[in-house]
Amino acid sequence: MEKVLLVATGGTIAMHKDRNGKVVPAVSGYDLLESLPSLSQSTEWEVIDFSNVASCNMSPVKMKELAQIVNHSFQDPTLSGVIITHGTDTLEETAYFLDLTIYDERPIILTASQRDASERDSDGPRNLRNAMLIAKNPQAVGRGVVIALNEKIHAARDVRKLHTSHVDAFNSGESGALGGIDNEEVTWHRKPEPSVKLGIPERLAKIAICKVFTGMSPRLLECFVDEKTEGIVIEAFGRGNLPPELVPTIRQLIARKIPVVVTSRCLFGRTAPNYGYPGGGADLETAGVWFASDLSTEKVRLLMSIAIGKGLELKNIKEILARGGVQ
Repeated sequence: MEKVLLVATGGTIAMHKDRNGKVVPAVSGYDLLESLPSLSQSTEWEVIDFSNVASCNMSPVKMKELAQIVNHSFQDPTLSGVIITHGTDTLEETAYFLDLTIYDERPIILTASQRDASERDSDGPRNLRNAMLIAKNPQAVGRGVVIALNEKIHAARDVRKLHTSHVDAFNSGESGALGGIDNEEVTWHRKPEPSVKLGIPERLAKIAICKVFTGMSPRLLECFVDEKTEGIVIEAFGRGNLPPELVPTIRQLIARKIPVVVTSRCLFGRTAPNYGYPGGGADLETAGVWFASDLSTEKVRLLMSIAIGKGLELKNIKEILARGGVQ
């Protein structure tokens, strides 16, 4: 029998409605397995109850702890793969953190649900079973960290949550899903662009995120930065354009050796220094701003936090971001 590690962190997949009809944590990793007897019969399981919280409680520090557990588990050569149950709110961030920090090529699958365990049509059991099929699939090796939801398999780098409640909430945009589950058979469509591997850092750098809006005062941008800030990610408009009033403040930040990276509030597509007007991408590039291709704001923040924490030179981090975080 193949061996699979299940790490339960909480999320809707591990919640029930209370007497007031509100969804609250209630189910352990062992409970999840017991709800699917066929899983325990066909596979040797190890279970770690890491936490039982909503994923809004996840932080980079907790992601680092989770990465350490996963990394340690792979010291077992008989382990086929790792499944992590998680909430959907920050699922893509935890998946990407693991994708950046874990070198082992055996499958790591994160799964979740949009409907809690007390719902008659909860998507949790099916998603967990599909994750198990992926963990035991030989072709899953070397595909990076993936997310298994709603019969689809997504790459950690590409996927985003697009809907608050639908079961088909996750999408990988132009890149498309890596594969899917059809009649309990794992099918693969493509291999992902491999994410750069940074390893688990001793520390995590403090990186701020600022979402820009029309008419924004430069003073607000300054509020996101303090003496401990080691970088800032600015979520801009379109291709990576900003109100021109912000540019002098950005120049000041860069002069203080604080790297500034521009992402887009558009869900999909690349940022690029195309526009030469004041506040346009070309103007920002001249000021020293970095661009991060099509990588999302939250994932850029994690990559910078890990890379700076690992002590990488800023010029190398800039090159990694320009490639969108791929090797």
